Amino acid sequence: MDEFLDNRPSFFKIIFEGHTTESMRIPPKFVKHLPIELPDQAILKGPSGEKWHVKLCKTEDGIYLKDGWQQFFRDHSLGDNEWLLFRYNGDLCFNVHIFGKNGCEKVDASSTKANHETASSSGKRPRGRPRKTPHGLVPLHDGKVILGQQCNSIETNRSKICKVADSFTSDFPYFKCCINKSSVVEFLQTVPTIFARNHLPQSSTKIILRNSEDKSWEMNYINNGKNHKFSRGWKDFVCDNKLKVGDICIFELVAKNEMCVHIFPVD
Repeated sequence: MDEFLDNRPSFFKIIFEGHTTESMRIPPKFVKHLPIELPDQAILKGPSGEKWHVKLCKTEDGIYLKDGWQQFFRDHSLGDNEWLLFRYNGDLCFNVHIFGKNGCEKVDASSTKANHETASSSGKRPRGRPRKTPHGLVPLHDGKVILGQQCNSIETNRSKICKVADSFTSDFPYFKCCINKSSVVEFLQTVPTIFARNHLPQSSTKIILRNSEDKSWEMNYINNGKNHKFSRGWKDFVCDNKLKVGDICIFELVAKNEMCVHIFPVD
């Protein structure tokens, strides 16, 4: 089965530098795919085919991967702006695909199965580190996937990256864009007209942007009938999130005048 063409439920997470290793929250909108009576553990199947048993913890804030997640995090040397795609196989088992910060999949990213099983029973970290793989850029523009810098990889791999980048789905309205010079020099971010007309207020107002760590920034949203932009407040968002030309952003409207921004750094 081609992992990137099937219809299994999926979600993704971006692991930023300095990201906490203690736990990882499963997106609330994904929880509907899980059993009502939640088991104590989930299984994460890494790129190498090895399996990690991770404890599930349910709190008022949501469902988290906890004990065992730290081991998975360390074994794959995460924390450098990787993008993790979780494909749900059912029975609380996930296939986890790991992509480097420039878009290429890491296909051999952990220690051997024997070392991992020994470490799981002893509580020690297994030997071995992920192999670094070439990276490339897969920018998005106006909601369509286009190729930017080529990965130093075979054509089929670049094709997979495009499909993964385009696989983002949500029950909420969203648009995708590639950060350009105007975004990081003039500090104005354009909102596609068709999205603005269909989903945003028809007059200038305040809009909240949140990143994946749930930090928030208040924007001035300008709507003069022809142009739709984020202005005051956007500069702080750019600087605080270290956005650069070529970074990929997905703006997801999760509530009235509130958007979650998923950021894909190019390097």
